Formats: sequence, structure tokens, C-alpha cells
Amino acid sequence: MMKKWLVLILVFFLLESFGTQGISPAETQQTNTLYVANTEALCTGYTECFFNDSTDLPESNALMKAIKFAKDNNLIDVTINILSPYEINSHIVQVDYPVSIIGKNTGWISTSNSDCSRPMFVISAQATIRDISLNDGACNSPSRDLLVVNSPSPVIIEHSTFENGRTAISYQAGAGDLTVRFNHINNNQAAINSTNIDQDANLLVVANNITSSSTSVQVYCAGNSFVDHNFWGTGVLPSQSAAGCGADDTKRLDAPIVTETTGVAARLLSLTNTLPATDFYGFKASSPTSTDLYVVNHGDSTPFSSPAGSLYHCSNFFDVFLPPSVSPGTITLSFAYGDTNDCAPIIQSAAYCGSGNQTKFPLLWYDPKTQVTDKWDKTGDIPQSSVGSIYAGQETTCRTASKTIEVIVDNDGRPDLLNDLFFTPFVIGYEQAGVLSFTASATTNSINLNWTTVTEVNTLNFYITRSTTSDGTYEKISGDIAVTGSPSSGSSYSFSDSTAATGQTYYYKLVVINSDGSVQQMVGPLSASIAPLSTATNTRTPTRTLTPTRTITPTRTLTPFRTATSAFKTPLPDEPTLFLPTFTDTPTIEITPDLSLTPAETPTPTSTPSRTPTPTVSGTPKSGLLEKTDRYSGQKQVPFYLGGVAVLILIVLLAVYIHRKH
Repeated sequence: MMKKWLVLILVFFLLESFGTQGISPAETQQTNTLYVANTEALCTGYTECFFNDSTDLPESNALMKAIKFAKDNNLIDVTINILSPYEINSHIVQVDYPVSIIGKNTGWISTSNSDCSRPMFVISAQATIRDISLNDGACNSPSRDLLVVNSPSPVIIEHSTFENGRTAISYQAGAGDLTVRFNHINNNQAAINSTNIDQDANLLVVANNITSSSTSVQVYCAGNSFVDHNFWGTGVLPSQSAAGCGADDTKRLDAPIVTETTGVAARLLSLTNTLPATDFYGFKASSPTSTDLYVVNHGDSTPFSSPAGSLYHCSNFFDVFLPPSVSPGTITLSFAYGDTNDCAPIIQSAAYCGSGNQTKFPLLWYDPKTQVTDKWDKTGDIPQSSVGSIYAGQETTCRTASKTIEVIVDNDGRPDLLNDLFFTPFVIGYEQAGVLSFTASATTNSINLNWTTVTEVNTLNFYITRSTTSDGTYEKISGDIAVTGSPSSGSSYSFSDSTAATGQTYYYKLVVINSDGSVQQMVGPLSASIAPLSTATNTRTPTRTLTPTRTITPTRTLTPFRTATSAFKTPLPDEPTLFLPTFTDTPTIEITPDLSLTPAETPTPTSTPSRTPTPTVSGTPKSGLLEKTDRYSGQKQVPFYLGGVAVLILIVLLAVYIHRKH
């Protein structure tokens, strides 16, 4: 009898162990996930899938069937997936139960017939509409309102496309807030019409393309609203497009957001103290304190191209901004540049990242509000306008292994969190000629100036100026030297100053001219001089007969001279930080040796310290202590104490069995 009990206990224990370990959350049936399709055939392979009936009745609509099913069964956290293409009939889809309506495939929803007298959706409960492409089909006399909201609970409409309707979104009544973000709202008679005057209701419209409505006013606000950080059309101001909404013209997106399958390429990121493993079109961010951050991808579209000018870019253009009432202490922004023949070598050259000087690192920003920048300025340098030069730049780091450039944004420099991270675009690129080197060397009758570039974006020509003092008046001594490079490639140039007088030290500057004829930059000064030729003196020397003397010469093994290898050609560890000390670019002056010295007067060689700065590795991002953690694998595990209890029970039963046998 005891043996049978032991066997039963062991079987129970093993079945329980295998049963609990074999259940995965992914395998449990999600009864709160529903599907909607146009026809029964499209429901094949899906459980809890509803499809349209052929009759034009409210209850014939599959979406209404799904909402009713969720309501009748008191489902919680209901997600209704629309298997597009999907059509609704002439009746209204009443969203009167808390659901999330998510588009699959292209998320396409349209109208199935020509009765266009009613809105397509009316939302009167908490709801989320996401990844939907909504239009009213053939309705144009009249067009249908696409979405009507009169909910007492919050409603979020995001990452969707609304086109060709009468009013894309109508916010009529209810105390629930309405959030409209990351949408492409295009070619409607009106984009958003808010007539909701409930004191507790708030309208938030952020990071959308809102364009091509039939009237100049695309959004109308009657109550509480926030409508900044949207693109309203090329050259269109928010104050012209959003009547009664309190829009700030300086807090606008001055370039269209890249469109995706539905909606636009914009997100609200939740930051942690480390950069995430995946990026958003090449963008990442982190913060020591948890905070949210909006990021908008403009792709190749240049914001503020008229006042800020054009440039050659090696990343997408981004707008990065904080939500209202968010005030983190610091944020690290990381941007990736293109790994192409015309970007990576230029960015990593000595003209930019390879210089080790963060004031040359080509991460650019523009201030459209207070104009502290002079067009596009480098984040690691002081702002270049007269009003901006009183501020410091921000710590900027080039990382060649990951081909990224990072900037730490706080309130100790510009761009900062308080003033700039509410309307500031960023990009990796260059708006000026990248002068790789500028040198001067003397011959017996002239001084030769040589320079090399890696890019000549927005550049017309060069010329050389000269002065007899470093801070004196510089005069132009060359003609205009036309550029021969391009925005994606550079060239080499030379000029010989044959008017230089022997023994006089001269100072030279290279002047670079913009495409519009203005001065783009001045490089230098360099100094050089032509040394006077020495005259040999003939001295009569008496003849002496020398007694041969055996001289023992010590043997020296010479160490071959090694040329310094570029840091960009040396294998680098993962994520190296190129943050070298800044040094003054002082040219080597050619010195003519005195040939009149006799062997006895030959000076003793002294070692000359190397002028090459030692690279300093710094700026490694902070990371938390590496601790041993248990990660939930999706599999249930038997707790340790249950195994111990089972073993104890087996020991007791075996002891009883042995005792009875004896």
C-alpha cells in the first residue's frame, strides 16, 4: 500500500512540474483580442473574427459586432484588429465601449456605398485609434466626417492617416481629453474642429502633418488646447492655420515629417539612463532620470532652409523636443551618420571628428526663436551669432566605431533644455568648406602656401591675405582661386608669395568665400619668413701633420622612425570616444641652417619633444553596476521551496515504510 502512495505522489509531483514549466504566456488564448474583416474568407486563420453582412444595417457591420461582443462579455483591455482592406456601410460605427482599434496590413478603412450623410465613427467611450488609414471613399457630395469624439474619457488618435473627409476629427463634447499625435491629416475640408468647451477637456495636437485643407484655417479651437510642434505646410505659420488655439509660430516644424504606411515618423520615447539597443531612424537618447522625449524625423527635408541656409547632410534632419511641464536635468542625444563614401571619410577626417577638437565636430543645430546661432552651428562650439557668443557649447563626442555623434544637453551651455529643446532641429552635416590643412613653407626667394579640403559645400572661391603682424591689417595678395571640389569631395591648392622680402616674418590667412559672395570662414594665421643666405669666409689654415690615433667608436643601434598612425585607421574597441585635447594649429617654420660652423663647433644634438598630443579617451557614457539578475523567460518555473517540501515528504514516507518492514 505504501508503495502505491509513493508512486502516486511522485507522479503528481512530476506532472505538476512539467505542466507549470510548459505553459507560456504566448500560448494562452487572448480572448480580449478580436478581429474584423470585410468577408468571411478574410477571417480564415483567425479566432474571434467578425465579418460584414451584405445588408446595409447597423448590426451588419463587423466592427459594430466586435464592439458589441466585447461589451456583452465585459472584456477588459480589448484590442480590435482591422484586417484591411475594410469597408463600413452607410451607418455610423458607434464606439461606446473601451477598446483599441488597431489597423493591420495597411490599416485601410473606407466607405462601401454612396450614402454619405452620416459620420463614419462616433467615439463616446475611452478609445485608442492607431495605425488606421481612413477616408470616405467616393463621398464628395457631401463628404463624410471621419471621426467624431464626444467622450467623458480620454481618447488617443495616433499614427494614422486621415484624408478626403469633410472634417477629419471633430471634437464636440465630453470631459475626456483628446490627444492627436503622429498623424498625417491631408486634403480634408477641415483637419480638426474643436467645439468642446468643457472646462475639464483638453485638446493636445502634436507632431502631425496637417496640410492641404480647403481653407486657411485647418484647426479651430473653442476650448483648452495645445497645438505646437506640427507641420502646417511649406511657409505656413501655425497662427494662420490654428484659429483660437494659442499656437506659437516659433514652436513649429518647418519641414514635413516623413510619412509611414500610416501616420508619420514621429514617436514619444521613454528615456532611461542608457541608450537603447535599437534606434529611431538613427536617433537614440538617454537621461539619468526617467523622462519622455518627442522625436520627429524629417528625412531629407531641411527645416528653416531660408534663414538657416542649405547644407550637405549625412543624417536625417530631426526635431527633438520635450513635452510640456517636463524638466530633466540632462539628456544625451545620439545621431548616426551615413556609412557612405561621401560621408564617413569626410566626417572622420582631420577637418572634423579626426581633429580631436569638439568645436569642429559636425553635429549641427539651429535656433529659430532667439537666433543665438548664425545659421547652422556646431553643438560643441559656442553659438556663432553676436548674441550667442556669450554662451558655451555643449559636450560633444564623436564615436567612429558606431558612426555616431553624441551631445549632452543640459542648462550650462547651448543648446539647452530650458530655451532650446522645445523647437530645435538637429542634423549631422557640414555647411562650410572643410579645410583639412593649411601650411606655409619658405624657399630661397618665396613663401609657398598650400591647403587641402575634404568638402567644398556652399563655397565659391578662396584667396590669401598677408600681414607683417599676427593681429595687424591683412591685405589680399592673391587673386580669387576658384574651387575645384564639390560638397562630397575636396581638392588641393597652392599659392606662391614671390613678393616676400628676405628676413621679414609674414602672417597669412586663407579666406573662404560663400556661394553668395560673403566671407564663409578665415583659416590661420600662419607665419613664415625667408632666411638670409649665409656667406662662407675663406680662412688660411696652417698645415699640420697628424699622428694617426686609433679611435674607438661606440656602436649605436638606431631605432627606425615611425610615422604616427591615424586614429581612424587603427582598429578601435567598440564605441571608442574621440575626445582629444584641443591644440593650436601652429605651422612648422622652415629654418636655414648656419653652414659656417666648423666640426669642433658642431652643437650637441638635443632631443626635441614631440608636438603630437597624446589622445585622451574620455566621455564614456555612465552605466549602472553590472548585477546578476533573473529575467522572466516567458516560462513558469517551480519555486525552490516546493521542491524542498516534496523531498522532505518522500524522506518521511520512506522512513515510515522501512520502519514497518522491520
